[in-house]
Amino acid sequence: MIFALLSQKGWAQVNISGKPGLMNIPTARILSDGTFQIGYHYNPSHYDPRANDPNAGVSNNFIQSSSSVYYATLAILPRLEVTINIFHVNGDLPLRARGIGDRQFDVKYAVLTEREHRPSVAIIASAPFGIDNSLVTYAAVTTKNFTLSETFTAEVSAGFGSPYYFDRSDNGGNNFDIFSNYKLHNKNERPHPYLSGPFGGIAFRYKQKLGGMIEWDSQQLNLGAYAKLFDRWTMQAGVINFDQITFGTSYAVSLRKLPKRLRQKSDLEK
Repeated sequence: MIFALLSQKGWAQVNISGKPGLMNIPTARILSDGTFQIGYHYNPSHYDPRANDPNAGVSNNFIQSSSSVYYATLAILPRLEVTINIFHVNGDLPLRARGIGDRQFDVKYAVLTEREHRPSVAIIASAPFGIDNSLVTYAAVTTKNFTLSETFTAEVSAGFGSPYYFDRSDNGGNNFDIFSNYKLHNKNERPHPYLSGPFGGIAFRYKQKLGGMIEWDSQQLNLGAYAKLFDRWTMQAGVINFDQITFGTSYAVSLRKLPKRLRQKSDLEK
């Protein structure tokens, strides 16, 4: 029964970039094969990861802005997930900075799946083809679940995010050549780098429906909570660095499972 309960953990919290995780950090938790998940996350203005980015469409002379992250994640294999997210700066922007936002493509692979005496381990890598990948991630993370009682479980995660990344720094006006002019950068040159260094967190869950979480996202300490509705819809909110509110929502479906009406029709035909 415990392992059956833990098998449902795939449809729980989602982090800012659209991966199974807490608020900002990812976990090694992998969605069930065939799961498709879409969602939205609000990032507050004081913790803008684009700040002081020399390639960002928004000039450094402008005040840091809040942002909206839209994402879609698909578990295409039992251990492999792909995520596409769009990082959109909120507010009135200069003409040259307007658009749908930064597009980013990530791959997550589970090197090890969780066992009774072994944590799961996953690696995450962002495609380097972007120009302003605000949430660029090269990280390894491990996760272990613990049963505290019949109704309470805890999920503990720890990982490390590389501060170094590649982008097409000199190709800002050329979106047709994605294989040239790559440069190595250090995230720590920015005031609010995303996943640059050690990170970790713990989520406490009640019947896999409600939960609280605390995380260190490599830069600040964050607190949050989540609720799962109708088995597919998750809502969550938190406080970044005891300073500003963040929130998000996601909806997940299994592409391997027929809708209820089609299942009923199939059963009748049998």
